[in-house]
Amino acid sequence: MEIYESKLRVPYVTPYLIRERLFSFIEKHLDRSLICITSDGGYGKTTLVSSFIKEHNVPSIWYQLSQLDRDPHTFLSYFKTALLRHISGEQKVYDISKERLDSELTSISSILSTWQENLVIVLDNYQSINDCEEIESMLKTLIKHVSPHITFIITSRTRPNLELVQLKLQNRLVELKTHHLAFTKEEIEQFFVHLHHIDLQNHEIELILNKTEGWAASLQLLQDLIKDMNESDRPLFWLKFRGTPEIYDYLGSEILASQSEEIKSFLYKTCLFAELNADIINQYLEITNSDQILTHLLENHLFIYKNEFGTIKYHTIFRSFLYKELSGCLSKSEIYNLHRQISFIYEQRREHFPAFAHSLAGKHFLLAAKLMANMRRQYDSSLFLTLIDELLEEISPEGFSAASTILYLIKGMPQEINKDLIKPLRNKINQTKKTNSLLLADLQHMLGGVYFYTGDINKAEQLCGDSLDHSIKNKDHELISINLSLKALISWHKGRFDHAIQFAKRALSHPENGNFHHHHMATWILAEVYLDQNKLSKGESLLSETLKLSGQRYDGSIIYPYCSMGKYYRIKGKYEESLEWITKAESLGLEFNIEYDMGWIYYELALTYYKSKDLTKAEFYSSKALTYLANSDHMKCHVKMLQIQVYKELGNETLAADIQNQLEMIVKKKNFFWLKQETKTKDTSQVIIEEKKDKGFKLFLYTLGNFEIKYEDQTISLKRKSSLQILQFFIANRNKKMNKESLIDQVFPEVPFKSVKNQFYVSLSDLRKSIEPNLKTKKDSSFIKRNMDHYSFCLDHVYLDADEFTQLIERKNGTTKMERINQLTKAEKLYRGDFFEGYPYHEFLEEERERLRNLYLSVLQEIGDYYWQNKNYKIGIEYYEKVLKKEPYDETIYVDYIEHLLRGNLFLQAKKVSAQYKNSIENELGIPVDEKLQTIFQKYTQYL
Repeated sequence: MEIYESKLRVPYVTPYLIRERLFSFIEKHLDRSLICITSDGGYGKTTLVSSFIKEHNVPSIWYQLSQLDRDPHTFLSYFKTALLRHISGEQKVYDISKERLDSELTSISSILSTWQENLVIVLDNYQSINDCEEIESMLKTLIKHVSPHITFIITSRTRPNLELVQLKLQNRLVELKTHHLAFTKEEIEQFFVHLHHIDLQNHEIELILNKTEGWAASLQLLQDLIKDMNESDRPLFWLKFRGTPEIYDYLGSEILASQSEEIKSFLYKTCLFAELNADIINQYLEITNSDQILTHLLENHLFIYKNEFGTIKYHTIFRSFLYKELSGCLSKSEIYNLHRQISFIYEQRREHFPAFAHSLAGKHFLLAAKLMANMRRQYDSSLFLTLIDELLEEISPEGFSAASTILYLIKGMPQEINKDLIKPLRNKINQTKKTNSLLLADLQHMLGGVYFYTGDINKAEQLCGDSLDHSIKNKDHELISINLSLKALISWHKGRFDHAIQFAKRALSHPENGNFHHHHMATWILAEVYLDQNKLSKGESLLSETLKLSGQRYDGSIIYPYCSMGKYYRIKGKYEESLEWITKAESLGLEFNIEYDMGWIYYELALTYYKSKDLTKAEFYSSKALTYLANSDHMKCHVKMLQIQVYKELGNETLAADIQNQLEMIVKKKNFFWLKQETKTKDTSQVIIEEKKDKGFKLFLYTLGNFEIKYEDQTISLKRKSSLQILQFFIANRNKKMNKESLIDQVFPEVPFKSVKNQFYVSLSDLRKSIEPNLKTKKDSSFIKRNMDHYSFCLDHVYLDADEFTQLIERKNGTTKMERINQLTKAEKLYRGDFFEGYPYHEFLEEERERLRNLYLSVLQEIGDYYWQNKNYKIGIEYYEKVLKKEPYDETIYVDYIEHLLRGNLFLQAKKVSAQYKNSIENELGIPVDEKLQTIFQKYTQYL
């Protein structure tokens, strides 16, 4: 008989990872007769055992099984050869005749039963012979009589038929299964960082763990792919990673190829499910044996597993592989239809969340909208965060991009639910900041969408900008595009038309993809901007393009270009055509019944009726718009502004004044500063402009909150980041002479002086030309002055909001108390946000930012104290709440606030603030406050 020597040789794997957790387990249980290691393919069974033997220098016999060993004669010949070679050290071959099988088995069993030294006998790839009854009988005999010094180790993809229950009862068996063999986070780090010297970030290790679920084969293939990859290229790789061709080839050739056609078909079609339920699959595939197939797959460790909650799921990479195979057989439309079929099944069972998710995956947005209407009536808002959390990751094996669905999802949810999601989303963002930059960009975009549709567009802009920064870093082009489109939308809402055009054009510069048609949103925004600028031909042309793009979408997005066509004809005075287009939008909007869309439609209808002098219908539709926009503050302001005009023309000045007060409260509370001018008369705004011109200002710098530059009436945009940083440094150090070396060192701290010197001059020149468009030579600059090696920023013709803010606060002499409060109120309105709020990481801005922030806090407290002294507790409370919102960790503010409340007999409010004080200072900072609170309350016992 011919012997293949490789079958009896311990595999040599180098380098190998010392898996202390599993090595220790095996070593600890070498007193057992059998260690059974069963798992899916590629979980490193062979590598684990061979590396353990090598690392611990364990006496061993190795027998690698294959289909050739299914014959009892072959099996026992190999086994005897391996055993006697170990005893004698001679490389002989022992061919056992079929007639002597029983006597040879008895002889081998006798040898093993009297063995006096430690020995490990490894039967590798046991699944190759698992259903051979004669060999099973032989092994049962050998294991039953084996010496206590001998341990059989069997590695297999299926659990051996070797009376394992009896062995376990006799305490002679231990088992390692798939979940034991899966690499832990610590082992993944050791594998990549210590064994292969690939310097991964913590969030990358977390991502590998989540994507691979510790599957050893994928780790080995991954390290080959990324070992020579630049660190800057890895974020995009991880973003797209759902397996690799090498991993898929392994799964296809090693695992899937050996399955029956029935199993293959079952695997392909059920990979669309996030959770595998036999009853649902039976209905979906029109079969009756799903339960048996799932049991077979579980028992044979094929593709699926049961989690700690008893739910059967696909392993992530296996599912992506199966989806790829399915995509090779079916078209996209056929796969969409399968998702829709699944959605209907879940809907019939009243399982709305998975039904909703599959309707989105199947591009059946109308069904998704109807399901959402049912869900919002039946479920608590906390469950919707779970939906968001799991939907994008689990329902589609190819991986939904957040950019492709998140705005639709957020817009489609009830706005009161969206508001409930803000706090948990913020908490999740804070938790994710240090662990996963890929997920962070999606979460920031998600929360930005929530803020936008609930009308807090300042916060939406901030989150959208943060998400854009991270998506650029991660090279996530789809998310870059949608963030740019959303920034364009926000800029348009804020009246910053130049910025809106820039962002929209940047979004359009990115190529389209199959998931999200960002060109649709960007083109629509451009059209709206041109209509607002009265560039009607440009607007109409872009709207025609937007209507074409809408044909590629099924989520009701065509509602917006329909309304915009109505706006186009309204501007032209063609009110009938205008109403026709908006009514088409209403008809579609009623099918989807999305709150924000309906509010928008009815606002456009109200505007058209107002312009056509039908004030009754304008009043009716504006009121109807408000019923849909009750939780969307920004759009609500626009509707109220229209209502004020309508009621004034109807002669109802009282109601108009009441709505004006409501509007001003929202504008002030949400800091919608761009709407403040719209609420004033044109005469007032003209006076303000003339007043500024009288002071000789040419350059206007707005640094509190969002940074803006204007030269006379022209908005300036600095394209060079370095030019912007120089300007920021000049502003922060205004009225100072700055040494050139010091300036360069502060603005370019990480770049060697010699290499950055030329960059500095280029950036400075660009800055001069940008902020002073008519400048002929640098010597003529009105703003940036040079004297030898020193530079200064001249403010003679510059309006700087930070300086006006400071002057209003510091101007105390010769004013009455009321005049003082008026000055402080003006200062408060100027403070739209922290100094250069969008640039939190420039160290040279921190000192000035902190100074202005402290001034702002003092303003709020001084105004608040004034109202307390005048017993106007409502406004006093409002100002102290503003202080705490800005500075939630200052004990002195809490103490002052609580004492004010107790002096005003506002005991319940004092208790509420006390709880807030305890949560912020004691629970979060660990500083005890109970004794201080007791002292404060005892001091004012007469109020209890």
